[in-house]
Amino acid sequence: MSIFEYTLTLVIPLAAVIWGVNIYHQKGTRFLSGWNTMSKEEKAAYNEAALCHLYGRCVVFCGIGVFLLLYGSFNYNDYILCAGLGIIALMVILSIIIPKINSKKYMKYESKY
Repeated sequence: MSIFEYTLTLVIPLAAVIWGVNIYHQKGTRFLSGWNTMSKEEKAAYNEAALCHLYGRCVVFCGIGVFLLLYGSFNYNDYILCAGLGIIALMVILSIIIPKINSKKYMKYESKY
């Protein structure tokens, strides 16, 4: 692996992990997709702390998945690459499904939106 590949393999996942920790501690909500475009009434319907904890964990694990994906890609190891892809896909799916399944935890009340 070249210096560029090492740098890419470490910097992008590290940035994702740092971003995930910030979201977990409710400091990076302005970077969540769609959060800034919601009205105040819509935002009031959600339990922001619970959502940030869930999305923060998912982003941290996506960072780990990106590391495995890049490491496997640059070292021509398909098993590691596929494990990274699987982790990323699982986290994306869970971040969509979990709030729908357990809406009492993630919603303060049912909104009309």
